[in-house]
Amino acid sequence: MKNIILILSLFIALSSCNQVNENPSSNLNEEYSKNLATAKKFFELFLTEDIESQKPLICPGVTHYPPFYGSQPGKYDAFMAAGKAWMDNFDEITYNAEVWLPGTDSLGIANGSVRTYGVWTAKNPTNGNVITTNAYHSFEFNPKGQIHEMRDYFDASGSMAAAMKQATEE
Repeated sequence: MKNIILILSLFIALSSCNQVNENPSSNLNEEYSKNLATAKKFFELFLTEDIESQKPLICPGVTHYPPFYGSQPGKYDAFMAAGKAWMDNFDEITYNAEVWLPGTDSLGIANGSVRTYGVWTAKNPTNGNVITTNAYHSFEFNPKGQIHEMRDYFDASGSMAAAMKQATEE
């Protein structure tokens, strides 16, 4: 009888180990990994100024929260115009991502969204001023894996002022 109980216990223990793949968090990890790749691709394309290749990554109904003081959320056309304006007005744009993180919903539960902290640098081609600013970006995705909400947090107004500042004579 002891052997039957031992074999039955061993069978139950081994069969419960096979249920690991049914864990809903593994699907969430896959979703986050896919969304992380999209966010990184979006930045890569931004740095190479390839707006056309960015378009499939962005939901046509995207909502963008720009980093400028007093700005209001914008939709697709405003979002694309803002990106193009940065590309048109700066050279040698870089983003050094210090960390990429999974995002959460309002209850702190991972939801497949992506966050990043990093440092932007860019050069004003008219006067040579180089700006450097710390930044935080958040990406929310639709079921198709497209960016449907993006929030940018950095001192955009201060960065623009520093880029436009004229050199003073000593």
